[in-house]
Amino acid sequence: MSVDGQVDALARTVVAIADHAMRAAYVRHTLLGMRPEQVADCFVVAMSSAEARRPAHCELLQAISLALADDACNGLRDTVCGLLQVRGEPSLARALMRASPDDEDPAAQRVPDFGKGRTVTLGERKSLARSHDRALIARVLRDPHPHVIRILLGNPTLTETDIVRLCASRPVLADVLREVFRSPKWIVRYQVKVALILNPCTPLDIALQIAPLLTAQDLRRAAAATDLSVELQEACKRLTGKTATTTLH
Repeated sequence: MSVDGQVDALARTVVAIADHAMRAAYVRHTLLGMRPEQVADCFVVAMSSAEARRPAHCELLQAISLALADDACNGLRDTVCGLLQVRGEPSLARALMRASPDDEDPAAQRVPDFGKGRTVTLGERKSLARSHDRALIARVLRDPHPHVIRILLGNPTLTETDIVRLCASRPVLADVLREVFRSPKWIVRYQVKVALILNPCTPLDIALQIAPLLTAQDLRRAAAATDLSVELQEACKRLTGKTATTTLH
């Protein structure tokens, strides 16, 4: 079977799985069972097809992004990134390249004041992330530790508005935003994607994977945002020309 045929088959399987976490787990298992060269081919076709606005392939790209963001795929992702660079596909390689963040704003690293009159330990902050107290949750949303945010993202009291506010906040640590990108529950929400791509604190690899999933209107917003990287602006300009006006909510 050709690469296109394999990707089409995988896309059909993915859209038949309703639960996004199960989709990501299935794709992760599938990719880990493939040779890195095959995974690179799959990623190239999935990106190209998503840019062409093929709905099933947009869903597949989302699932691949979630799968490769998992720690179990760190080695595979790095290998595929290297293969794409060797093949002369630097823009695609960049979408998988986790660069070390630049010196981040110290303000983004401050632990919020939880009103206890003392320093709150990491263990306590993890416990607070499970709270159903909305006032506490508002404070935990400002926590700089990715492990705290990971727990918080599973809190049933959390709303999409909370997550959009988190993704739009500045300054915020890159690793905090990466936790949102890794969350099957929240990254599939369209407004969360928009908030991430418009935030200059979002790692470039994340933004480049999100871009093919946005509408032309939101791509234009990103292309015109002067606080975003030139590379991301150029990618959004290129995609704007390929994107239909169909909304992908």
